[in-house]
Amino acid sequence: MEAFESELSVPLDYVLGARGHGVLAVGPGSDGGEALAVWRLSPTGRAGGAWVVRFDELARDPAQLRRIMSMLQGRCLVDWDETMPTDILARISEFLPAELLTTLQGNILTIPELLAEISEHRSIYAAAVEQHTASTKLKTVPLAWPSEVPDQQELLGWADQAHAGAASPVAVKALSLTAAVANTAELWQDTEQTRYRRVYLRSLGDPQPLPPRWLARLRDAATATFLVSA
Repeated sequence: MEAFESELSVPLDYVLGARGHGVLAVGPGSDGGEALAVWRLSPTGRAGGAWVVRFDELARDPAQLRRIMSMLQGRCLVDWDETMPTDILARISEFLPAELLTTLQGNILTIPELLAEISEHRSIYAAAVEQHTASTKLKTVPLAWPSEVPDQQELLGWADQAHAGAASPVAVKALSLTAAVANTAELWQDTEQTRYRRVYLRSLGDPQPLPPRWLARLRDAATATFLVSA
């Protein structure tokens, strides 16, 4: 194992019924050898644990990898698409309990689908403003979002640049994904705050910490927890 492991002891943000996300990345470690990065994230993308494992040491210490990966149980893996986490899980499948492997394989979120859900709700809110405008004589103005929802390439470019100085290339990948998740969650929180300032839009519901489908997936994953033996 590389000398890289950190687990935060400070309280992280809490979302009822959701544990959060997991990030997997593969690339050169600090010594240039191929390594696996495992990041554990809160529901809104705060890192609560980070590990880097060299592939050439997996077979010599499978118990430690199982311990690390067990910390992702009850979480959704997140990436730009489903291919990368699926491929990584396939590479380490021989070291993981079958139940944990199956659960992780079935709980994968992609950042583009999260961005799309935020855009979908912004459109719903904008339509509700138009409907209200048509039904009142009072002057209303369109919703003004603090920032627009970026497309995948824009967010990817920003996230990569933000963490270009990380200790190793594999850490850059993991940190970039972490930043993208956190930024996406922040976009949603900005969306809800902007919507809730309009009194006539409060009938659409109380502000939610994450978009409904995203939150439902995290809560579904959180129910699939079990003990992983060393």
